[in-house]
Amino acid sequence: MLIAPHPDDEALACSVILQKAVRAGAAIRIVYVTNGDDNPWPQRAVERRWRLSASDRKRWGELRCTESLAALRILDIHPADVQFLGLPDQGLTDLLLRDCDSALTRLTQVIDDWSPTDILAPSLFDIHPDHNAVAVMMRLIFADFLAPGVSQWNYLVHGRSPAFFDRAAELSPSEVETATKRDAIRRHQTQSKLSRRRFLRYATRPERFLRVERESAVWCDGAVHSVSRTRDNLDVDLRFSANPFRMQRNKFFILGRDSLGRKRACQIRLPGCSADLEMLDCATNHSIGIARYRGHPFAGEFTLPLHLFSPIHDLFIKVDRRSWFFDEAGWIEIPGVPSLAKVPLSVIYAEAHSLAVR
Repeated sequence: MLIAPHPDDEALACSVILQKAVRAGAAIRIVYVTNGDDNPWPQRAVERRWRLSASDRKRWGELRCTESLAALRILDIHPADVQFLGLPDQGLTDLLLRDCDSALTRLTQVIDDWSPTDILAPSLFDIHPDHNAVAVMMRLIFADFLAPGVSQWNYLVHGRSPAFFDRAAELSPSEVETATKRDAIRRHQTQSKLSRRRFLRYATRPERFLRVERESAVWCDGAVHSVSRTRDNLDVDLRFSANPFRMQRNKFFILGRDSLGRKRACQIRLPGCSADLEMLDCATNHSIGIARYRGHPFAGEFTLPLHLFSPIHDLFIKVDRRSWFFDEAGWIEIPGVPSLAKVPLSVIYAEAHSLAVR
């Protein structure tokens, strides 16, 4: 099963492995999380119009879905094996932080109904916010719902994160597979309007996949230089790049679960100098605590109280320094500390599953 945030991700990142799966006789399912309908600049270039209405965007999404089906036919994958969930394009981070329970339920149901042995999903380290948001959603699903024996592999479309590339397995294509991949990429004509050279370069590089396993260490990326977690606090050391387009908005997101397994998320706006920072609940925008920041515009460190979050559940953090469509870095996963828990993991997970079902 391939989980793709947008139509075209299947061609750019997974064409070779899909070809190999088809030749091996594997059953294949492609799940598109969004229809790619909020992609204004290529649409403006193709349609020669500036203002785009809701109906314009819907029509664009339908066109992109048609292109993805054409690309999959090149790979010998049939429309009956494809599913579109239609979640908000360019809005998955906001959905993740505010109310992703229904999205998690839908994704879980799709996976449970088809019962894959292997899942390909985006990497936490992908710099497209939709991609890394889907990656966090998949981690949440795997932690609570999926049975043992299902392998999850991550792919990366955008960015060059060493945390991904230094550990990922490389799948080198044959000449025939490269030519087929190039042909599949060309089927995404709307996206090639402004990015043809960049898209076709994907056909010449090996595909890479990183197996998702229980991490015992934190793999830092982007502005996060180091992280230390205890039962009560999270200490974060930040080193910012001097990019003028990213320095205008610095937010810090933290997402996890409380002691009952309910998802909680909060955000902090990072200042340019030392200050007490208000932590806001992402769902309600209410204040839930104070974090102390010590630093200046290019580096700093702060301590966040973790009273809202269960110590046995993983945390996910992200410094939001978006420029145009892309983040500076994706999410970072911080393992839970089971030794600090007084309740067995199985009890917490069972309770979380019960809450989700109700």
